[in-house]
Amino acid sequence: MTMWIIIILCGAITFLIRFIPLSGLLPNELPTSINKSLKYIPIVILIPMIINSLSIVEGTEVYLFNNYKLYAALIAVIATIFFKNVFATIMIGMFSFIFMSNFL
Repeated sequence: MTMWIIIILCGAITFLIRFIPLSGLLPNELPTSINKSLKYIPIVILIPMIINSLSIVEGTEVYLFNNYKLYAALIAVIATIFFKNVFATIMIGMFSFIFMSNFL
């Protein structure tokens, strides 16, 4: 019985999350404090994905010294600081990873 209550409650919450913004109950403009905090959401979502893809974990050990992805990411961060260009960052990061993984 409690499982049905949880299912119905989750359905109601899901419905309300989608209905309330479209119903006109909320103001057209969000407060400036909410707008300022919304600009950080993409980076908050991307950082765990990036960290997870850069780490090499086998069993209980984390490998840092032979992890070319991590070195390429650090080079890409330095390229971002200097060039402030997304295309340059991606190209430098990819080329540095390809170079390190094939020639080192």
